[in-house]
Amino acid sequence: MPSPFPGMDPYLENSAAWPDFQTTYLVALRAELNADLPRGYVARIDRHVWIDDPDAEHLRLLGRPDVYVADELNRPEGTGAAAMLASPATATLPVVDPKGKAFLKVIDIDTKRVVTVVELLSPANKSSGKDGEAYRSKRAEYFRTGINVVELDLLREGRRPPLESPLPAAHYFVLVSRAADFPPAAVWPFNVRDPMPVIPVPLDPGVNLVPLALRPALDRAFDEAKFDEELPYGEPLDPPLGETDAAWARQLVTAWLSSRR
Repeated sequence: MPSPFPGMDPYLENSAAWPDFQTTYLVALRAELNADLPRGYVARIDRHVWIDDPDAEHLRLLGRPDVYVADELNRPEGTGAAAMLASPATATLPVVDPKGKAFLKVIDIDTKRVVTVVELLSPANKSSGKDGEAYRSKRAEYFRTGINVVELDLLREGRRPPLESPLPAAHYFVLVSRAADFPPAAVWPFNVRDPMPVIPVPLDPGVNLVPLALRPALDRAFDEAKFDEELPYGEPLDPPLGETDAAWARQLVTAWLSSRR
């Protein structure tokens, strides 16, 4: 069953639901893109990885995780202390937290060159701390290296990534930065009552823009993850909407819940 909302479902912004929605939605967007990309291009899921060292002044950006070393590799046979050499003293090493975030990329199949990235912002991306710093650094790298950027902000809370000019007032935003036109970028603002836009995904110069409808991917993610059964539609929204929009949302949800009985 589809979401009761005509566009972005604000209940998906719930901290318990968002991590799963973010991954599921990116997978659905990949399917939408691959259905329409011209020959020679393909959309793939990738993952940023960085090291969050509490004692370091700056984050260590690692890029993508080509190889993970499993815990079982390169261990001596045996378990625990029996497998370790005797030592006169022991020490506890500092905990270094590896973090990561999925994103979507469009690549040129022949050269494996990244042409376009699609980023779905997370609460961490919009924070003022190290996780937000990691994303803003990666975003600046995209712009420096001439990659097309599609940035989806479907979260009402948090610090939006910096722009030279202010955005209009709206709940949600999509930014499309075409490398050939940089620094100007196109912006689609929309609110909780609005349908989600169809946006153009840029590729190489001379190649037609690819239209990407955001709502069909949301419907697919919503259905496959069974969010209609999990989201707390009978409870107040977190984060809350303004009074007028909150009253509209309550009426919408009440009618939707009644139709399911």
